[in-house]
Amino acid sequence: MSDGEDREATRRHRPDSASGGGNASMGGRMAAMRQDFLDFFDAEFHFVVRFVMRDGAGLHDAQDAVQHGFLQGWRMVREGTWEQVRDPRAWIRTVALRHHRGQRRMEVPVQQLPEAATTGSGHAESTEQARDLIAALRLLDADARAVLAFHLDDIPTHTIAGQLNISEQKARDLLKKARRTLKKHLPAPPQRSAGPVSDTTTAGNEGGRQR
Repeated sequence: MSDGEDREATRRHRPDSASGGGNASMGGRMAAMRQDFLDFFDAEFHFVVRFVMRDGAGLHDAQDAVQHGFLQGWRMVREGTWEQVRDPRAWIRTVALRHHRGQRRMEVPVQQLPEAATTGSGHAESTEQARDLIAALRLLDADARAVLAFHLDDIPTHTIAGQLNISEQKARDLLKKARRTLKKHLPAPPQRSAGPVSDTTTAGNEGGRQR
């Protein structure tokens, strides 16, 4: 089964609004909360899988951890408590990360990194850069790796600190440490060479020198 087929198969196991979604008497509020959660699932599942892989999970282990997190969230929807989650993007990543670390699975088959749904001439280069990043992340300790993974998903520092139960200064220090390590081990981006000088420019310069 290809990676794409595997992701689609995992996605089909998402929480279904028809399975114990509460009775109709709960009204429009519960229906709206269920729909918001399912929209959140569709928008974030792939990105949370990538987030957990940055911590060292293989693709299937990452999918299991993320599925676990979304199932916990779905239980909260059914209980009417999902609205109490202040930052769902940070929350789901924290739950999935803790589940992955609890399983003690740290193998990183970088060739299985899920790709973003993009095409074009730069797609292969972006894929290679992403795999280099995953490999370099293995060099970080667990705390620095977690902080960087949150940061790469645009989670603000104060939220990262709250999710990891550390101070904001500690989160900033870990992020600096992670960046220093990656700077040492990630290949430098290729330098753009200057374009060829046009004949008209050359001719103009020569004409200026002749004058």
